Amino acid sequence: MQIGANEDEKMKVRHLYGPVPSRRLGLSLGVDVVPYKVCSYDCVYCQLGRTTKLTATPGPWVKHDEVMSELERWLAEGNAADYITFSGSGEPTLNSNLGEMVERAVRLSDIPVAVITNGSLLSNPDVMEAVSGADVLLPSLDAGTEETFRAINRPCDGLVFERMVEGLIRAGQEFHGSMWLEVMLVRGLNDSEAELAALREIIDRIQPDKVQINTVERPSRSGDVAAASENTLVRACEMLGPASEIIVPRPVAARAERDGASEELLLDLLGRRPCTLRDITAGTGLHMNQAVKILAELMAGGLVETAGEAADPHYRVTDSGETYQCTAKS
Repeated sequence: MQIGANEDEKMKVRHLYGPVPSRRLGLSLGVDVVPYKVCSYDCVYCQLGRTTKLTATPGPWVKHDEVMSELERWLAEGNAADYITFSGSGEPTLNSNLGEMVERAVRLSDIPVAVITNGSLLSNPDVMEAVSGADVLLPSLDAGTEETFRAINRPCDGLVFERMVEGLIRAGQEFHGSMWLEVMLVRGLNDSEAELAALREIIDRIQPDKVQINTVERPSRSGDVAAASENTLVRACEMLGPASEIIVPRPVAARAERDGASEELLLDLLGRRPCTLRDITAGTGLHMNQAVKILAELMAGGLVETAGEAADPHYRVTDSGETYQCTAKS
């Protein structure tokens, strides 16, 4: 059952979202353990917008017992997913109770547990211990140099490129599950031959199980960025080593690919008035990440468009979207 699909779900669920289709994890149940945009980075490509709380200091940002109660209830209802994934609206390793939540999630079911992290804090022994119980660790590395690191990730004061790299290397040595390193390529920033060569040198030191090459897919709400070309992605796959792969959409169950109820909910709302992403989540009860994914599908289908400020656009129904609504209701 999709979380956020009706009023009852909205009332009782605050920290889970999905399961949503993920290109890397199939059907992924998201577990959000920090408030919206509490992060150690302010990445130029972030689809959720600018970081509102830029910090590198872990803390008990949300009540971990509340999070786990929601997960226990979700599992008790007989729901299923390919992964339980600690991710969401910010950087999950900033939650100082992450380790306990990961450990409890592993004990609760046979569903593999994943942690998606920007990798910035893995040099902290407490953070490394917190993620150690997961089945899969998915950190990011977007830069081969300090200059590019600052340009793309826009880190919190005090975060140093070399120390971040050292944390990733340590994770590669100490993490006992699978480690899949994501590289997000941004046209003109980190897709040059020199930058790819610098990334390869670091990747050889990390030795992840997979190097998953990605590029900007959805409109960024954090900066003016563009996707790397197809040729660049292929070249990057050649240069970044034998563990590299280009991330493409994975086949998942048809019902999960398109959440018709949620799409209709968004179209009905946007057909009444243009809304920002915050308006949409407040008005529908959808999690921020879930709303972004559905909006991307509606925009790709020509049913929704953006208007206004690029950093905080309003979404509105197109003429095609209005026609679709009329047909659906007739």
